[in-house]
Amino acid sequence: MAVRLAVAEDIPRIVDMVCALREAIGGSVEPDPAKVSETVMILMGSPSGIVLVSGGGFLAGSIAPTIISNERFAHELGWFAADSSGLRLLRAFEVWADNHGARVRLSTGPEEWVPYRLRSALQRRGYRAQETAWVK
Repeated sequence: MAVRLAVAEDIPRIVDMVCALREAIGGSVEPDPAKVSETVMILMGSPSGIVLVSGGGFLAGSIAPTIISNERFAHELGWFAADSSGLRLLRAFEVWADNHGARVRLSTGPEEWVPYRLRSALQRRGYRAQETAWVK
């Protein structure tokens, strides 16, 4: 399946993938299916939001400035692919961000948690690990 914009009928599958993402990364935050659905619907209806889907994955994000700069960033809010569509989802997100004059910011977690193949692919695309999130 090609990468495309999500529609309302995709929401239950996206909720399932968010739960699968949490399991895959050992996340400490339990997804709330109602909140995931609500957030996905908001992103789908916002000119500064996007939700992309593929046969086995999704990528959701939104555009916003940072507190330190007027530069616009397309913030990845969730990205998961159980198939080989992860980089296709990323490419589509990058095109969307570029069309909106925004740089891309990915939230992959600590660099050592990122699988080697993904880390290598991101580095080849010009990404570099910048920050680590601390969660209590």
